Amino acid sequence: MLEDDIFTSLIALVTFFNKPSRDKKMVENAHINLDPTAFPIFVGIARMQPTSVGNLADTVGKNHSSVSRQIDKLEKQGLVQTYYSVDDARIRLTELTKHGKRFNNLINETRRQVMREALNDWSDKEKLELKVNLNHLAETMSNIPE
Repeated sequence: MLEDDIFTSLIALVTFFNKPSRDKKMVENAHINLDPTAFPIFVGIARMQPTSVGNLADTVGKNHSSVSRQIDKLEKQGLVQTYYSVDDARIRLTELTKHGKRFNNLINETRRQVMREALNDWSDKEKLELKVNLNHLAETMSNIPE
């Protein structure tokens, strides 16, 4: 069935992006000093900021205490800052510092380079179609109740 083929392709992509060796390579190629195990947490914060520890833990599939420890390490490096929500003092929010934003810019440039290389032999039309279809799929999937 076509749905099975689509699902198989999506799993292959998720597996590609979730490999710790890919994170390590991304950190090396960006020439930044970041523990590869903290990479998914850092990238999640950059994408969702400001975000709570709980929301980030749900998104990256880690437990609350593990994410909290990684955030503490990132904060000690000066990459993120944390503060308590004005709406609920039990919620600790995290966002990138200026230093963290510079790191994130290096990661984004490295990611763009990887994507340029991967899609080097694709036409602009094929790239645009991929973007449109991925956006459509992401929007459709986000409407599925949990």
